[in-house]
Amino acid sequence: MSSLSMNKVRGRAINANTQNTNNFSMWMEPLSHKDYPVTNVVNPTNNALITSNGVKNTVIAQPGLTYNNVRLDVSGSVNPTKWTTGQTINTVFLAGDDPSLNQINTSISAGTVASYRYTPCSTTSKIIVEYGALYVVVGNTNNTTNVVDSFESLITVTGVSDPIGKRQQYFRTGDGGSNRSSTLFPISGSYTNAALTQVEFNITLSRINGDDTVQFYKLAFDAFMKITEIAL
Repeated sequence: MSSLSMNKVRGRAINANTQNTNNFSMWMEPLSHKDYPVTNVVNPTNNALITSNGVKNTVIAQPGLTYNNVRLDVSGSVNPTKWTTGQTINTVFLAGDDPSLNQINTSISAGTVASYRYTPCSTTSKIIVEYGALYVVVGNTNNTTNVVDSFESLITVTGVSDPIGKRQQYFRTGDGGSNRSSTLFPISGSYTNAALTQVEFNITLSRINGDDTVQFYKLAFDAFMKITEIAL
């Protein structure tokens, strides 16, 4: 074989090796090192989440999340399973005529005024209970015997010994009489929750002293209970 033929063979080998190196660099280069323009964007918008519809070179822009300027437009419901501390997890509002509130419509000296069973949404939460009611103390202060009519209201949790809310109301005799204390309602309290099982909240009344009773009512505008569950 002539020297010319050897040079041709050597040149062809070097050229082939160079081409293979270039091809390897082109195909093995990380995708992040190059820009790959999208040739067809369906429904373009300034606030969009870009997703593929399974067709090559085609993506669909839907209203959604924008990078570094968080905005989320959701046409359906959001059902999270985690929450940040202090975030509202769930809220329930019950009017006086709601059957699940078990609001009484009578005059009592002691007993349960209303109760509700709430099912928590999280195992790490605080449940805030707020209750208000229209009530009328039936009777008069006895000036002759100087009996002080007084009552106490509580928010209790079934199975828990200590109340989570407490109010007292005293009716005095003499000058500057009438009510000389807090009132029975509205009342609020909080319960630290650690399970997904139902929790029963009770609003109770007891007479501390005297012989009067308290009249309650149960129309929609007569009473309410609001429950707010927040994340811990």
